Amino acid sequence: MNIYKLNKDNQIPENAIATIGMFDGVHLGHKKIISFLKEKALELNLTPIVLTFNKHPRHVLHNDSEYFKLLNTEEERYQLLENYGINNILEIDFTPETAALSTYDFSKSYLLDMLNIKALVIGYDNMFGNKKINDFHRIYELGEKYNFDIFEASSYVYNNIQVSSTQIRNALNAGNIELANAMLGYNYFAEGCIIKGRQIGRTIGFPTANIELSNHLKMLPKEGVYATIINLNGTDYIGMANIGTQPTFESYKQSFEIHILNFNGDIYGQSIEVRFIKRIRDIQKFDRAQSLMEQLQKDKNQCLQIIDNLI
Repeated sequence: MNIYKLNKDNQIPENAIATIGMFDGVHLGHKKIISFLKEKALELNLTPIVLTFNKHPRHVLHNDSEYFKLLNTEEERYQLLENYGINNILEIDFTPETAALSTYDFSKSYLLDMLNIKALVIGYDNMFGNKKINDFHRIYELGEKYNFDIFEASSYVYNNIQVSSTQIRNALNAGNIELANAMLGYNYFAEGCIIKGRQIGRTIGFPTANIELSNHLKMLPKEGVYATIINLNGTDYIGMANIGTQPTFESYKQSFEIHILNFNGDIYGQSIEVRFIKRIRDIQKFDRAQSLMEQLQKDKNQCLQIIDNLI
């Protein structure tokens, strides 16, 4: 994959057909746009290229990265785009100055001066420029003025929901992993490094690996217990994830920890990927450790059944 940044040394492909967006999640709606982009590129003998941003506009304009988390890290996003057949990305440094550009100035600076595009593919909710124009007919006027073709890709609808990054965040915030996964087209995942925790789990027969996310901007689903698939050193395992607190042991610090089923080994410091399959239950406070152990055994059996049904 070629990732182009704005400098004089880049040899950005000529005769480009482009699409613009953050592509957070690279979900099925994005996949539909990308497929349409590639089809038009083949039909018109043009090179498909994705214009995207190195920072989410909300993080720049509202400074709310503490609360507004992302579905993908930059590395994950680019890998998913590559998986869908995108070989050329132009990464734009999103700044307050970028946000202040009008639709015309943005088009002139990036679509024409940088890329000299021959065609543009827009999604049903595509917006760019400080006026946030998403009227197809008004954007078409830009194409007439600057002599490039414009094509509009339709939305992707799942169960009467127009798939979008916002809808997926809503599903994750509600703990509806199955809906989020259906709209993504893959199992939502998070990566991190295994660190030492309080090591309470091992005292009750359920040792856990505490995970420090590789990127603090990554979104985690709603607090609760989840059936997961773990990838550790290239091998998949069934896992039981706990996102939240440990009220039974009077620990109210937020944590992300995994019990890996049928596994025993020292994995501190190693990287791990967690793919979320289904939310099992809320975080609960038990009056004694024995009650928690009994519930964890039920959770384990449920995880095994859920993953077994996938096979």
